[in-house]
Amino acid sequence: MNYYEKVMILDANIDDKAVNETIDRVKNVIVSKGGEIYKTDNWGRRKLAYELNKHQKGNYVLLNFKSPPDTILELEKLSKVVDPIIKFMVVRLTKKKQIDAMLKSVAEAPAKENTASAEPAKTETVTAQNSEKSPEENNVQ
Repeated sequence: MNYYEKVMILDANIDDKAVNETIDRVKNVIVSKGGEIYKTDNWGRRKLAYELNKHQKGNYVLLNFKSPPDTILELEKLSKVVDPIIKFMVVRLTKKKQIDAMLKSVAEAPAKENTASAEPAKTETVTAQNSEKSPEENNVQ
């Protein structure tokens, strides 16, 4: 199985529910062919660099996944048929650095969410408990 990145530009005029349904359809194709989805990143609505099919704005979505090569043909067929998808591109990650960077970003994403939701009071409590210990005990942790 290979590692891939898929970038899609969806119609900006559709609502968030339709965007999520389109993303789910693409994910279902990947999973049904035996692939694994590592990360789904919705970048939101942005202005396009140039007009595509009379659209000036689009909703950008990035998918990082691992799947067999025949899945890509199915994804291309689906992307050509589904109306909300304006443009798409699938890139196979071939270099070790690319794959490591993708896996690292996937691993860091949940860590960032956890640190953002942590309460400052808990951090202060842990710090206060550590300061009560002797210097030898602080170095052990």
